[in-house]
Amino acid sequence: AGLGTYGHHYRHHPLIRFLYLGAITLFLPIVSDVVSTIPNPYTITVYPKHDRVILSNCEADGHVFLVILWIGLVQIVGANATTIVASDSREGRSIAPSAVQLVKAIWTSYLAYMMIESGLEPYGYNVKWSQDRQLSLLDILLLALPYALILSKLLLKYYAWYKASRSLAFGRNPRLIVGYMEKLQVGTHYAELATSEHDVPPPLIVMGEDTVLVEKQPHGYSLAGMNINNGLLTIDRVWQLDDTLLLWRSKDLCLAFALFKMLRCRFARYTINEAGFAKASNFIRHVLLEDSDDERVLGLITNELSFLHDYYFSYLSVTYSESWLPFLSVSISLSSIGYCLFVITFLVTTFRGYSALDYEQIYCHPLHCHPVSGSTYTYRSESKAEVSFGRLLFDVLPVCLLGTLGVLVEAREIASYICSNWTKVALICGYVKHTSWQQSPTIRKCIGHVLHTRCKLLDRWEDKMYQCSILVLHPSRNPIALLRRILHLPDLKMKIPRAVNAAVLDVVRMNQRNKLRNNGTTPRQLQVGSDLLWTFHEAKGAADAMLVCHVATSILVMTRSREQLPSDHEIVATHLSRYCAYLVACCPKLLPDDHVWCRSLYKAVKKDAGRVLAGHDITVSSSEA
Repeated sequence: AGLGTYGHHYRHHPLIRFLYLGAITLFLPIVSDVVSTIPNPYTITVYPKHDRVILSNCEADGHVFLVILWIGLVQIVGANATTIVASDSREGRSIAPSAVQLVKAIWTSYLAYMMIESGLEPYGYNVKWSQDRQLSLLDILLLALPYALILSKLLLKYYAWYKASRSLAFGRNPRLIVGYMEKLQVGTHYAELATSEHDVPPPLIVMGEDTVLVEKQPHGYSLAGMNINNGLLTIDRVWQLDDTLLLWRSKDLCLAFALFKMLRCRFARYTINEAGFAKASNFIRHVLLEDSDDERVLGLITNELSFLHDYYFSYLSVTYSESWLPFLSVSISLSSIGYCLFVITFLVTTFRGYSALDYEQIYCHPLHCHPVSGSTYTYRSESKAEVSFGRLLFDVLPVCLLGTLGVLVEAREIASYICSNWTKVALICGYVKHTSWQQSPTIRKCIGHVLHTRCKLLDRWEDKMYQCSILVLHPSRNPIALLRRILHLPDLKMKIPRAVNAAVLDVVRMNQRNKLRNNGTTPRQLQVGSDLLWTFHEAKGAADAMLVCHVATSILVMTRSREQLPSDHEIVATHLSRYCAYLVACCPKLLPDDHVWCRSLYKAVKKDAGRVLAGHDITVSSSEA
């Protein structure tokens, strides 16, 4: 649950998925087995001598109480480590809330109910809700609240997914965007914008799809009447609003959100010609070519991909299908934080002045049974012969740790809503649509604080790139490096230098200018200014070209003197070549080539490189691959 909540970069690894699925599979059987042992209060031991029998009456109310708390806290922590996606059928990635998690919550809630009903005593099963066995109101609240919270959170997720999957702004959005762009392509409003300045973006939809009437078309939905001034909010309205609160960062964020919706159309297998995105493409090219601020261009791309990541790999986005759902989700998280803090305070207060080592998990009182005549036995209890097992410390510590983790998880959940780009876009759109908001100093101040709020702990974009190398003269032998090789992880992750960002954007700008000048093809190359770093004309595929560049760059780095500082061009070539090696080695499915062929090519080149470094003759395996 901790990895699923905080380790987003690692939870998709096969080993982590295996451990997570194993824990989910074993959770219910283990919990059910532990609880099923509680109703048996007697441990029978038969002594063969004199046919003496000892019955032990055992009590474990403290142990049972903490086990029920532990089960509830585990589910509170694990409830946020799920992915919910409400997508179009053409996207092929619609993920409903986990039915297994709901079954676990219902079953464990039933177990908690049975424990509360029995008064945490085994023999309480025979006397339901007996006055002398009933728990106090505080104990009942401590045991019942976590299950009420987890059930309410799961039901909220199911409702949010149901609404989002049927919403034109979420699940059905690609069909609406396609129909909107097709009609906009031939509309009069588009014709007016086509002759306008390049600094005004096209009227791409940002928000408000659920407020308009639509009609079905062959390629999707179309707005009835195509009235631009209806409930829809388009990016041109945001762009043209002259307000000191909406700086270029806020406008770029809305533009990234509109581009994210268009990118979903590509994931839904709609082509550019089919959707008619010419105007948007021209505007992006203009911004890319004319804007000299590399950070602004990269920030626009980063925000677009962050929206895409949130939509496909978290459940945050579906809660925005209704305006009140984020507030309800935050309220449940606040209640969970309050409950976890109360549990920790209760346990600390209860054991204050005492050591948990002084408390045992199970107490047993032996009853000696002596035969009198026939089947008649006499029972005699020896209070001094009490036997205890285990230490309550092993129950208290896990509950306190889980309570602390629950506070951190729910606090991160609340911070995710406050600092989320989805929240910022919703506030910006509301500010643009409501004139009263623009005239209220209080609302302007609150929105300004939210727009400037950022949390580095929640930023999934680390501005780093993975690095792999085929030619390694002295590979590391430490345990961490060996473990990374066994798990097929990259060699290291390095912060992206500014020179790399500038070089990549310069190449994109150069290619765009070449396309505008002529329709001819140019050889694949990397050029920074007037210096040519890479160039090649013949390659079997993208993976082959990447490995050629990587090997050539690695040889260049090896021949350079260690005392000589690398230039910006060498830094660019080294980082990009190692990143290309990472793509071929670890992510071949991202390349246009067949991933099986990419893996075989990488293994062949890696094998030949090892032979060269070992001083042996190289074979032709890499060329044949």
